[in-house]
Amino acid sequence: MDTRANLPCDSVEPQVSSLAGLFALLHRWAGGRDLLAETPAAPTGSGRWLPVRVRLPEDPTWTELRDLVRTALREAREHDAELPETVPDYRPVVSISSDQAPSGYRGAVRLLIDDTDERPAATVSHHPHATSIGAALAVLLTRAQERPTARLSDLPLLDPATERQVVIDWNATDTDYPREKSVPDLFAQWVRQTPDAPALRDGERVLAYREVDRRANHLAGRLRRLGIGAETLVGICLADTTAWVIAALATLKVGAAYLPLDPGYPPERLALMCRDATPGAILHTAALADRLPDDGTPRIVVDRLPDDDGPADPPAVTIHPDQLAYVMYTSGSTGRPKGTGVSHRNIVRLVRDTNFVDVRPDDVMGQAATMSFDAATLEVWGALLNGACLADLDIDDVIVPDRLRARLRDTGVTMMFLTTSVARQVATEAPDALAALRYLTFGGEQADRTAVDRLRAACPDTTLVNGYGPTEATTYTTTYDCARLTAADPIVPIGGPVANTRVYVLDRLLQPVPPGVLGELFIGGDGVARGYLGRPDATAEKFVPDPFGPRTGGRLYRTGDVVRQRPDGLIEFVGRSDHQVKIRGYRVEPGEVTEALRAGGLLRDAIVRADRDAAGDARLVAYVVPDDGVRVETVRERAREQLPDHLVPAVFVVVPRLPLNRNGKVDVAALPAPDTAAKGDDDDALRTPTERTVAEIWQDVLGVPVRRRDDDFFDLGGRSLKATRVRSRLAAAIGAEVPLRLIFDHPTVAELAAAADEIGGVPVEPTEAAVPVASDGPPPADLAGLLDQLEQGIAR
Repeated sequence: MDTRANLPCDSVEPQVSSLAGLFALLHRWAGGRDLLAETPAAPTGSGRWLPVRVRLPEDPTWTELRDLVRTALREAREHDAELPETVPDYRPVVSISSDQAPSGYRGAVRLLIDDTDERPAATVSHHPHATSIGAALAVLLTRAQERPTARLSDLPLLDPATERQVVIDWNATDTDYPREKSVPDLFAQWVRQTPDAPALRDGERVLAYREVDRRANHLAGRLRRLGIGAETLVGICLADTTAWVIAALATLKVGAAYLPLDPGYPPERLALMCRDATPGAILHTAALADRLPDDGTPRIVVDRLPDDDGPADPPAVTIHPDQLAYVMYTSGSTGRPKGTGVSHRNIVRLVRDTNFVDVRPDDVMGQAATMSFDAATLEVWGALLNGACLADLDIDDVIVPDRLRARLRDTGVTMMFLTTSVARQVATEAPDALAALRYLTFGGEQADRTAVDRLRAACPDTTLVNGYGPTEATTYTTTYDCARLTAADPIVPIGGPVANTRVYVLDRLLQPVPPGVLGELFIGGDGVARGYLGRPDATAEKFVPDPFGPRTGGRLYRTGDVVRQRPDGLIEFVGRSDHQVKIRGYRVEPGEVTEALRAGGLLRDAIVRADRDAAGDARLVAYVVPDDGVRVETVRERAREQLPDHLVPAVFVVVPRLPLNRNGKVDVAALPAPDTAAKGDDDDALRTPTERTVAEIWQDVLGVPVRRRDDDFFDLGGRSLKATRVRSRLAAAIGAEVPLRLIFDHPTVAELAAAADEIGGVPVEPTEAAVPVASDGPPPADLAGLLDQLEQGIAR
């Protein structure tokens, strides 16, 4: 059913003024300047519709817009050219009619004009989802009639009460938290209060707060002797969680900032990050030395330090809360990754006295994310700045639900973060594996309503929190307690702002839009990062002055995410306004991957785009034009050498040339559909029943043809989460337990089939493919950022 609203109406030209107002509204919200409406050819009878097309100049005045609309209406009637059923590239956004006009209007919005009385009346009718269109149009028309020479950009769209609601009331999130304290300050409080409480747990090894502090002070002394001080970057390339946390704490204690260098990244990527960040020192183990660039940067091999190396007293350093705490790299559209600088206050805002999770000293926080993934900020400092214990979780255990259940029981974990895809898989296979948790937070992409419902049913005592937030706003910006879901909620909202955070849904002129209207999400408050390291232009573009905040000099981060705010203030994620996608939890710019492939010296040209495989998981597809004699396998291997795993395309498609449109740009629509498997020679054909079983399972899971016995699971787009699906399907087929590692150690069809024959009997028919979890939102991607440690280092 449509929603109607009465409008203030021009007594002389009701149709002109009402249509001009609606065009102005659509121009403000959607940015369109070439707008199409339809109007009946006559008030009664014919059933014919005429096109009314208006091309707007840059920011016209209200009077100028009225003149354009008046002319367009007159020309439409003079030419009497009927609007066909299908107009290429156009669908009318507005239908203008009277109560006697033809039925079946095709526009998204309908203007009803009643000019039969002495006082004409106008009514706007539209889809109920956009409940604020009528109110905004009424405000705009009222102000336009008062100020006819005002430009469209100067006309308000919200009445004062609504503007106060969306700008102030829904952002009343200030709490009394230690915003003037640094991370070492708050950690030291727990060292004094509970020195013998467990701080870090890794298997049987447990370190108390006192011991963690002592070891961090020793390492801090070593850093000081190297001259490391305020805001110097210190690279940390360590695989062990305990060692990593001590290294990060030592770095912060001397006033420096840590730079996570993921040991699973290719050496070229680590070298690029080090060239960009220029750290003053790098902390690493002897085993990882060869992965780091030999550029003369001072190094400390942490596994060779004597236990009593350096003073045990904390450094006498004053740390301001606005000082840099860490730099974390995200994808960049120009091919150069961007390092986001995060301050101590940003971290403290996330984890102390917040409104989405209650961390107690007796809690145990699971630690599963890689340290280059900003969920680790919540895990590590969420535990250690609240007196809780941080427990390392083995990656192999996290991705296998039954093993996760046992691991959580053995470690006593009471709260943890999972990426949305991992949470979805647990919900599908063993939702009660998480029933012992007090809190489960998840995020990284659109949550799946069906999966959340399964978790709610299986874990009634667990608080399920759906979180949203970019690295530039320090992990979490908004959260939603899933206990609030009702049958009327088709999707899971990303919720409202966390404590000491403000969110605004703005149009392209950075003006608030009414509830129900799409806009770009902007983030303010104490979580907004400092900016991009060494990138002042990119920082100025994405971090803009905050005109709404309570403090002068505040900034907003513009996310590029398109959202809508519901009438209750909660936010729903809709999509991206650019080409970024989420691949396994990491924000990815396909343009960065394109530039890396082009720079590899093997291709004449390339372009990378994102799509979804048959299972609905996001992936990157590379279309490449190789140089003469270059095989696609060589291109793929080169990409693995250059890029982190989440940036390596899942599919490589060889084309003779990239198709171009009339403007000389790559015609993405003309690119062929990805098909990674070509028919092979007879020698490549599947031979045994087990090989055919493996191939059929792979086809179901990966959504691509599998025809050759030397097809490689990872070359076909396989990743850790998909490997777990293959493992369970294959185990059912052969009637025996299949270790997950088997798929990584035997990645081809023939190898995996042979290994399966050794541990099982004759395979039965492949089990039915798992039914995809239904979702009203975008299908979630294969988010396995925290699994990269498992995938890296597999020689293929």
